[in-house]
Amino acid sequence: MARHTRNSTFTPWIAAALTTALTGVAACTADAATTSSGTGDPAPGAAGIGDTLHPGLGNGGYTVRHTDLAVRFAEDLTTYTATTTLRGRATRSLSRFNLDLTGTTVRSVTVDGREAAWDHSGEELRVTPAAPVPSGQGFSVEVTVHAPVADPEAAGKLGTSAIGMVRAKDTVQTLNQPSGAHRIAALADHPAQKAPTTITITAPARLNSIANGELTTSRREGAYTVRRFESRQKLAPELIQIGVGPFTVVKRRGPDGIKLRHALPNGEVNDLLPQIDTVVPKALRFFTQRLGAFPLRTYGVYATPMGGELETQSLTLLGSEELTKEGMEANGSDTVVAHEISHEYFGNSVSPRRWSDLWLNEGHAVYYQSLWAQETHGADLVDVMKRKYQDSAAELRKQGPIADPEAGAFTPGDMAPYGWGAYQGGALALYALRQKVGEDTFRRIERAWVAENRDSTAGTADFIRLAGRVAGRDLGPFLRSWLYSEKLPAMPGHPDWHTS
Repeated sequence: MARHTRNSTFTPWIAAALTTALTGVAACTADAATTSSGTGDPAPGAAGIGDTLHPGLGNGGYTVRHTDLAVRFAEDLTTYTATTTLRGRATRSLSRFNLDLTGTTVRSVTVDGREAAWDHSGEELRVTPAAPVPSGQGFSVEVTVHAPVADPEAAGKLGTSAIGMVRAKDTVQTLNQPSGAHRIAALADHPAQKAPTTITITAPARLNSIANGELTTSRREGAYTVRRFESRQKLAPELIQIGVGPFTVVKRRGPDGIKLRHALPNGEVNDLLPQIDTVVPKALRFFTQRLGAFPLRTYGVYATPMGGELETQSLTLLGSEELTKEGMEANGSDTVVAHEISHEYFGNSVSPRRWSDLWLNEGHAVYYQSLWAQETHGADLVDVMKRKYQDSAAELRKQGPIADPEAGAFTPGDMAPYGWGAYQGGALALYALRQKVGEDTFRRIERAWVAENRDSTAGTADFIRLAGRVAGRDLGPFLRSWLYSEKLPAMPGHPDWHTS
């Protein structure tokens, strides 16, 4: 997610929601809610995976192996029915387990094809299968829900920036970070439980549809078209994008054989495509030269009149007005494109193990966005980092350390830790590391990080260990002094820098 670069045409609730967000375990681990062993008597799985910032997100007692999400829209797009089929494996003997879900009406729940008992309160769906699931056994849970698609007015009343699915006229898009996906359907809504995902969209044939991954099948069913999209790489729920609207999908061949497909509003294709055809391939080359192979086979832009900037995996969400020639020149929107493409490495391919590790997503995106601005627009990287450093003391006092933010410091609370520390603070920590170890070693650290953790999750401690190993020296004390302090240490190479 990037900072907005314009404000004249954003739908107000989207601008407010995302601005609020910005100002500011590889698999499920042991069950926190129970104490019996994983091979003992059946017991309920925990209602979360123990995330300190979002303890209710994710679900204990099982790993997720595959997620299938099928969404069928009403003809006028005002409502939809969604069926989640989640294939998992029990990590303990389960008498009951949870899924994350809110804001929908549950129609049915089955486990391994058999009707299951369930109850739903708050943001938890508790599922009791007809028979306990033994530890180590695979299982499948299917949940069908029905819900309205929020319009801008309804979305503005949710009291959250993690909106889920939203509609304006004939256009639908999703805004899920960090926890909006379970407003759409029943899911294990935490990056640590990401999995390969299939998304099937059934929408009126008069409109187009698009989602993460590659389009594998498309067929007509009466007045509807059914399209199936496959994400073979693991997809975190917060990165799900479901787009429906009057748009055209334009295909291109990108550098290194990357398949490009852009969803552009009908009537605006000729206005937007020249900028996209210039910036996207250039940005992809910028990152592959620095970080190695792009982590996906398919990438593209979903441009919508509603606006927004979100790194939904393989399908970056951007406001169409930002991508016009005038919008690009006035707002420097190419830097936003670079920011979001960086997330395909940092955040999407390598996802945070816990939400306090968000600086590994956003700090990297801000750092590489700044490098792009230096190379493309002549911005002075040193000056940019100096200004961030000067602001650090006041900002860190508000929200806590970069890698250990205070949950209560964020409004709305469900947007922790999307604040200054994750974005600007994370970029400063990376710049400090570069200053400490030198440009060549820093590049080797970065390339090793995205290569060794590709299509998985990793956290702050993992980054500290990897950096030290690649550099050939203990960088723990140095990095921890940057990531866990409420006042940043002196910047290497810049003894004249001071915080305000």
